[in-house]
Amino acid sequence: MDAAVTSGATDQPRPSSDEDAAAAEHLPEVQRLVSAVRACLNALPAIKSKGEPTSRSSATQEEYLKLARQLLHRGSTGEDALVSVVSNTGRSSTFYKRLAALRYHCLWSVGAMSSALPQAWDTPTRERLMASCSQLLMTMQALVRLQQQGMTQPRSKRRSKRQALRGLPCTWREDICARGMQGRYADALLISALTGARPSELAKGIDVWVEFDDLLRKNILCLHVIGVKVKASQGQPNRFVAYAEDDDHPLVAALVKRLSTEPGKKLRVKIAKAGNFTAEIQRLARSLWRNHDHAITATCFRHQWSADLKASAGGDAASRGLGHRSAKTRRHYGMAHQARGGHALRPVRIEADLPVRTFRPNLYPGTPALRIE
Repeated sequence: MDAAVTSGATDQPRPSSDEDAAAAEHLPEVQRLVSAVRACLNALPAIKSKGEPTSRSSATQEEYLKLARQLLHRGSTGEDALVSVVSNTGRSSTFYKRLAALRYHCLWSVGAMSSALPQAWDTPTRERLMASCSQLLMTMQALVRLQQQGMTQPRSKRRSKRQALRGLPCTWREDICARGMQGRYADALLISALTGARPSELAKGIDVWVEFDDLLRKNILCLHVIGVKVKASQGQPNRFVAYAEDDDHPLVAALVKRLSTEPGKKLRVKIAKAGNFTAEIQRLARSLWRNHDHAITATCFRHQWSADLKASAGGDAASRGLGHRSAKTRRHYGMAHQARGGHALRPVRIEADLPVRTFRPNLYPGTPALRIE
């Protein structure tokens, strides 16, 4: 890239006569700009993380750039201010996400400036690029400091969303779905409760239909979820959950009734924005339980679904249904003792594209086994 930057800035054809003379007059300034971009290039190895992912989705890239712009705006007065802004959190996930966002911003900015160099013959463009180089070098210096010092704030105690299930009535899912029955998220509420799907998976769309199952010799209610958070070694690209059509659970019965009005008993449920869906669940929950200690979000549906499955079908079934590849991940979701007894969901089929990897927590011989659920 270094050679390309230099040649791109100095080997471009330029106009002749007076314009050529003007360009030659500004050549030293262009060369200083090339040197500044080269300094940014040389600083890149110092900010790269050993665990940097090999690929990012376009959504993640946009999120990183947006977060980086916010951090840089808040820490615009200098390196110390930026370090302070990034360090001001007690959550390790937030801290390291900020570092990742700044790293991606730096990599993206170097590429953008390199591409802009061939057009840097006019003064405004050169001044803009020089300012960008100065800010980028400051950002890289701050990032190196942050990587070296790590988190400086006391770590906040993690509060799992599964704690939000405490104190809710056994029928809390049915109550929320009933309260939102007349709203635009009526179908999405039912799907979220019956699959534990992430809001971002609802944003991709979930297909629902009724078909005859030869093995069970009865009609089943089928739900197909396309996974998110899917990489080479994590996540399930697709998963399938089915309930008996004659299941008397109120949520299953409500969706079966809903499908009876659709041609071919088929329906595709899709939401526009995941954040708006979660906000609606919070609003509905507040209207039902104003004094509840925890916020009720779409993730609570996911925890409750996990708890029901762990109690009735086992941990691996819960992992497949949650869209996990590793058994270890399900430890963070609803526990079997949080199942809702007679109000628990009991799918008749749960399938996923890939097998669930066994989690072996014992690092030393003779240590007691840990409960995965």
